[in-house]
This record gives sequence, C-alpha cells and structure tokens, in this order.
Amino acid sequence: MRTEVTRSVDAHDRMADVSVHRSRGVAHVAASDCERVRPGRVGQPVNTISSLAFVAAAVPIGRAASRRRSLAWLAVAVATALEGVGSAAYHGPGGRRAKWWHDAGIVALVATVAVAVATEGAPVQRRPRTAALATAAVALHTLSRTGGPLCSCHSPLQGHAGFHVLAAMALAAAAEQR
Repeated sequence: MRTEVTRSVDAHDRMADVSVHRSRGVAHVAASDCERVRPGRVGQPVNTISSLAFVAAAVPIGRAASRRRSLAWLAVAVATALEGVGSAAYHGPGGRRAKWWHDAGIVALVATVAVAVATEGAPVQRRPRTAALATAAVALHTLSRTGGPLCSCHSPLQGHAGFHVLAAMALAAAAEQR
C-alpha cells in the first residue's frame, strides 16, 4: 500500500492537501468527503465514527415505530442502521464492497422514508425541527466536500461527519414527531 498526496486549489484559491490512499491501485472510495485518507484499516476515522450516528438513530426510530405499530417506520429504522454500517465500512476500509453497502443503505433509506411518508404523511411539512436538521445536513454536506469552502482535510472537526450526525438526528426527529 502506498499513500499519494496531491495538491489542489479550491474555490477560494487556497491550497488544500488531499491525501489519496491507494490500495491495489484504486483511490479510497470516500476521497471526495474531505477528510484526509490515512493508510491502514480505517481511512477516515472521524467520518467512520460519525457514521455510527445512523446506527444510534435507528434505536429511537424503531421505538417510535413500535409505539405506533408502524411497519413503514420500522423499515426506516432497519435502513438507517444499514446505512450506518455501510457508511462506516465506506469511510473505514473502503473498497468496492463497502461502497456497495454504503450505496445500498442510501437506496434503502430513501425508499423506506418515501414509503413511510406516503403511508403516514410528510413529517417535514409541519415539523420545523425536522426541516431545520435536514436543511442543515444538506447544506453542511454540500459545503464540506473536498475542495468546498468548509473543507479542511486535516481538521479533527469534519463537515461530512457533522452531516452524518445532523442527518441521523433529522431521521430520528421525523420518526418521533409523527
């Protein structure tokens, strides 16, 4: 395994270090998520740990679903946990299988939320807390990508990690505000 460091200029003409960990000649799958990719089993430790916020959020989502006897929101809880595990694999060791699990988790999450909203109504329309968390998550995700204005690849505070936490909180808030 080797680590290659490249330099790129972001939108504000600042130089940003972007490390690309290469294993078998392929860049780490999460290289676009700003955090410097480190050699070893966990390429992006901050983003890996923050991915577990989805696993944690699955618990209150599942409890809320059980209280209401909602199979649709129970499916959201399972998909949220799957996304957390897939995201941890994606930001951790990376690779094709991890990317597949990450992407499968996202697809499952979008699909189950769509079914839950279709069967029980949209939580965001009258739920300012859910809407605020979701909006903040999307904004942080957009602005903290590699090369983005909030990207600092060497910082222990990663915008993408914040996105994980805010998105997980938004899902839990949507389930609890039903």
